[in-house]
Amino acid sequence: MPELLDAAAALAQRCRTEAALAHTSSLLVAHRGVELAAYDLHADGLDTPVPTIASVTKSLLSTVTGWAWHDGLVRLDDTLGALLGDRVPPARRGATVHQLLSMTSGAAGGMLEIDEIMELPRGWVDELLRFPQTDPPGTVFRYDNGAPHLLAAALHQVTGDLPGYAGRVLARIGCAGADWPVDPEGVPYGFGDARLSPRALLRFGEAWRTGAAVPPAYRELAWTAHSPGGPPLDRGYGYLWWVAADRPETVHVAAGWAGQCVLVAPALELTVVATGSPDRWREGFSRSVLEELEPLVVAARRGAS
Repeated sequence: MPELLDAAAALAQRCRTEAALAHTSSLLVAHRGVELAAYDLHADGLDTPVPTIASVTKSLLSTVTGWAWHDGLVRLDDTLGALLGDRVPPARRGATVHQLLSMTSGAAGGMLEIDEIMELPRGWVDELLRFPQTDPPGTVFRYDNGAPHLLAAALHQVTGDLPGYAGRVLARIGCAGADWPVDPEGVPYGFGDARLSPRALLRFGEAWRTGAAVPPAYRELAWTAHSPGGPPLDRGYGYLWWVAADRPETVHVAAGWAGQCVLVAPALELTVVATGSPDRWREGFSRSVLEELEPLVVAARRGAS
């Protein structure tokens, strides 16, 4: 597909020359299951784990949740109170797994508070449970780093060993050996900071595109926008995936700080991965390469027509 190759080459060149994109470490493009382009922009290694995949980790957690649901370990209408017991304050007990996945649990949450939680020597889950309930569950989308970590804590409870369970799930889709840090209680970070290589991320995106990543019924739920979403990406939100359905073909995005991105366009048989270096990221100046991927989608569309 010459147009897609040209679009990838042009974007890679911009990442080399434009200061706002200089943090971008890799750019990979697969079409119909074939890796068409792979740019290692700072010689970090395409098979070497990146320092962090940031909030792309949330979509890893969605994958694991899909299999826990399939295996009968958790239901989408299970509540925090039922899963975590008396440690959950009364106001927070009614939030369901569906609402945690879709960021509609109604808790205060937020993007910055997790940094303060991570400074605590213990008790991350209990501290997150203390966040106030600001809206009735299921009524308001609010991007919330606490929600997926509480979900991870619940999965740790029902699986008996979430790191082991997650490792088996991810190995099936070509992501064996994912480096997924855990909190002081042994709960894998639900919110971010797992480590995978760019090519492992491409295999992850391809597994979702082909339907191999999760059971089909779960993928349909995960890739349905359950709300219009909101900041930081201002697009629809599914189950720990962003969903852009207001276009000729739906595009699904796992995205994270410092330019981490997995974009999947099933109708175009397209998967794109970009990673960024936290050391090169400059707040208020750097721009995520996600904002520049539209020419690749357009090129894939033209090639498919």
